[in-house]
Amino acid sequence: MSDKVRMAFVGLGRWSDQLAAGAKKSGRIEIAGGLSRSGEKMAVFEKNFGGRPMKSYEDILADDSIGAVVLTTPNSLHPPQAIEAARSGKHVMVEKPMALTTADCRDMIAAAKEAGTVLAVGQNTRRAPRYRKATEFIRAGAIGEVVLAEANQSRPQSYRIEGLWRNSKEESPGGPLASFTVHQADAMNHLVGPVRRISAFVSKLSGPAVPDDVMTAVLEFESGALGYLGGTMVTPDRNFFQVHGTEGVIYLDVDGGECSLKREDADTFERLPMPDGAEQLAISLAEEMDDFAGAILEGRKPEVAGEEGMAAVAILEAIVRSAEEGRPVEPEVL
Repeated sequence: MSDKVRMAFVGLGRWSDQLAAGAKKSGRIEIAGGLSRSGEKMAVFEKNFGGRPMKSYEDILADDSIGAVVLTTPNSLHPPQAIEAARSGKHVMVEKPMALTTADCRDMIAAAKEAGTVLAVGQNTRRAPRYRKATEFIRAGAIGEVVLAEANQSRPQSYRIEGLWRNSKEESPGGPLASFTVHQADAMNHLVGPVRRISAFVSKLSGPAVPDDVMTAVLEFESGALGYLGGTMVTPDRNFFQVHGTEGVIYLDVDGGECSLKREDADTFERLPMPDGAEQLAISLAEEMDDFAGAILEGRKPEVAGEEGMAAVAILEAIVRSAEEGRPVEPEVL
């Protein structure tokens, strides 16, 4: 068995470049090439990361030398592409959100299970050093019992223009939710626990030509703790996560890389040594790609497997339903 996995990247752009840069740091990955509708993008990808331009998705799936595909395609394409890849014996890394419905997630998980292939989901936020440290504190009881979590991930209008699929309500339901706030939904589920019930509101403030661009949700966790999750696509960058416990508070400035702790008997927050935000992003993506390769080579599950990806989609789905129906909604039991 080879000690490296040859991977093809499908759907080239800013994010595939970030993932490929992470893959290059792993000693267990060989980049086979990239696929895009744009010949220019394929040429640039080849120049920067190696491999060869791919003729088609079918070409990738028929190539026995390629062991895995990395999907950074529009959200609605994730299920059919992942299922087709699994049936062709390819391992799959799919960018978040894994899909737009839990039903599609189940089909993707079932296809991978039947084929005996690895299905990994690109929820990299939980891998950043600041989140690792927050997880360590919470698991160790450093802030006591968790009672409240708050998170907001917002981006300006220019971010939406960079990826035109974000202008589609079908591809990006819940405004910022499917685009990026789903990272915080995954982090909440990971750090605080399963969600019991959600009440959400979604609004459109930028005019009739764009989809919903502001969302907020109140989450009730099975533990009894509560959470707030919000995001916009019309305001300056803001990305934070805060967890309140009976004996302390953890604050994460995601873009800046900050991780701070305030204990019950302290007057101020203690800022912990951390790499800056850009370096933490690079660390999280390198770890994500290496973990994917390790899962394939070692015959194990990746840290964020299909089931974890589906849990975040269940929150997304419940938020959209709650906003549409004007009532609290319970996420699908997984």
